[in-house]
Amino acid sequence: MTVHFDKPGNHVEEVLKLVQQKVDEANIKQVVVATTGGDTALIAVSTLKNCEIIIVTHQAGFIEPGGMEIEDKVIKELENQGIKVVTATHALAGIDRAVRKKLGTWMTVEIMAQTLKIFGQGTKVCAEIVAMAADAGAITMDDVIAVGGTGRGADTAWIIKPAHTHGFFDMKMIELICKPKNN
Repeated sequence: MTVHFDKPGNHVEEVLKLVQQKVDEANIKQVVVATTGGDTALIAVSTLKNCEIIIVTHQAGFIEPGGMEIEDKVIKELENQGIKVVTATHALAGIDRAVRKKLGTWMTVEIMAQTLKIFGQGTKVCAEIVAMAADAGAITMDDVIAVGGTGRGADTAWIIKPAHTHGFFDMKMIELICKPKNN
């Protein structure tokens, strides 16, 4: 049964409880979690059991040139617990975002991102982080659960059949676990 939150935002505890139930029911082996500063990642690591957790963060320079939003000490803490941390350019932005900012022209990839946002920011994030994790070799091509959100925290989770960015349209959004009603 899909759970709908009344509003987008930080519902991380509820999301992870639902994710754990689905890990147990569906025998999902990997959970891919988006994190900006590391808070959601640390909560996921302390909450989720019986699965491999893969964390996906923003690339360097997302906010300011050369800067990272997640501190090195958080990455080290996660890695010391055996957690894979993927830091990569957004699969649904990258160079296309630079073209839009410089020339004011929307490119295909950002149009795809906006289309996914029809189902909520978190849905776009879930698809994106799975592609990023696949490209990094951090996940298998078996079904995974992806956790994303709107702003900070988590409000969305999907079971997804992964694909690499070059085969993005082979990705399958298998089952919606939870999302906000009002995007």
